[in-house]
Amino acid sequence: MKLLRSTLLASLLVSSLAGCTYAEPAPDKVSEPGRPSPTSIATGAAVPVTLQGQFQSQRATTTGTATIHVTEASAFVQLEDFATGPGDGVRLVLSPGTVRPGPSGELELSSSTLIELGPLPLGRSSSQRIDIDPRMWEAMPEPVRSVVIYNFAEKAAYGTANLVETPHS
Repeated sequence: MKLLRSTLLASLLVSSLAGCTYAEPAPDKVSEPGRPSPTSIATGAAVPVTLQGQFQSQRATTTGTATIHVTEASAFVQLEDFATGPGDGVRLVLSPGTVRPGPSGELELSSSTLIELGPLPLGRSSSQRIDIDPRMWEAMPEPVRSVVIYNFAEKAAYGTANLVETPHS
C-alpha cells in the first residue's frame, strides 16, 4: 500500500512539473521565395492576404485565374477569364494539395482533401466572385494551396489553380 501511494505521489509530482517546463518557441520556418508560408495562408493572423494562380486543365479544358482575397472583414474567391467544361455537379473547392504530374504523367492533385465552400453551383461567366465566410477561412484545417474546379457527379477535377501569395496592393 505504501509503495502504491509513493508511486502515485511520484507520478503526480512528475506530471505537475511537466506542465511547468519552459519550451523555447520554434524558429520561424523560412519559405522559398515566391512560395507562401503555411501559416500565412490559412490563419487569420496573416490578414490581409492575397493568393493567386492560373488554372491548369485536368479532366476538362479549364482556363482563367483564381484569386483569393482575405481581409479582417471578408474573404472571397475571384475568378477572371474563367471557362471550364459542362457538368451538373461542377463546384469550386479549396484544397491543401497542389496539382502536379503523377506517375502516369497526367496532372493529379497531391491531396484528396477538398473543402467545398457551399452547395453553390459554379456560374459559366468569365468573371465571378464567390464569398467565403471569414470564420470558415479562419477555421481551415490545413493551409489552402489550390482552387479546384471539381465535378462531384464525375468525381473528377476539371482544373486546378496552384496558389502563391502575391504582394499586398
